[in-house]
Amino acid sequence: MQSEDIKVAICDDEEFYRSQLDDMVSVYGNEMDVNVSIDLYGNAKELMNNILSKNKEYDLLFLDVEMPGMTGIEMADALRKIDPWVCISFVTSYDAFAIQAFRLDALDYVMKPIKYTQVKHIIEKARIQIDYRKNAQKAEKRYLKIKSGYEDVLIDLQNVIYIEKRRNQCVFHKRDEEISCYEPLKKIYEKLDHDMFMYTHQGYIANFNHIKEVKKDVVCFGRGMEVPLSRRYHDQIKELHLDKIRRAYKDQKELEK
Repeated sequence: MQSEDIKVAICDDEEFYRSQLDDMVSVYGNEMDVNVSIDLYGNAKELMNNILSKNKEYDLLFLDVEMPGMTGIEMADALRKIDPWVCISFVTSYDAFAIQAFRLDALDYVMKPIKYTQVKHIIEKARIQIDYRKNAQKAEKRYLKIKSGYEDVLIDLQNVIYIEKRRNQCVFHKRDEEISCYEPLKKIYEKLDHDMFMYTHQGYIANFNHIKEVKKDVVCFGRGMEVPLSRRYHDQIKELHLDKIRRAYKDQKELEK
């Protein structure tokens, strides 16, 4: 069962790049079990007319910057006046328009030839903004806004394995990346759902949902990821983990009846 719907429009006057992006977005949908609907456009005017007439609604737009008739920048400028929320990512062969793109609150600005990892990153960022917009109350618990470098970043806490205090930084560890900020670990903990996140050590906070094994002095998340577990927190986390295993075993037995 696919988990959610994302409506994507790809607008590029070159068929090769439209087709390439179409394939990459489709691969993402299959890989991440997300129902992605995709419409392809060869010019910005057609896309803009469909949006203005309300024939089509989109969550994410991939816009080529330079197109005949109406450029991607011109379209985004007009669109922002009527829809400040739609996610826009510019795809281009030139970097001369980057400042204009970010003035229009672009989600990203990537250079051709685009790579699948870039497309995946863009859609992941878009999904956070889409979810936040559609269900702000639910998103309050799921997402955390931090300042990473000079950029405001929304972190999907469900994908965070653990958080580590590293000198004067907090580092959010995910399966495939790390995101750091300069906020104290204690302040970060105050913003978290304490049913999901708990201290394992004075310098580590674990996402309980990702814990696979609790040993004497470490908590294991699988794939070689583990964090220290101090005596102060051992018994509580061990008991909670055993209770989770017992409930999972009971649920399995109920299904087998």
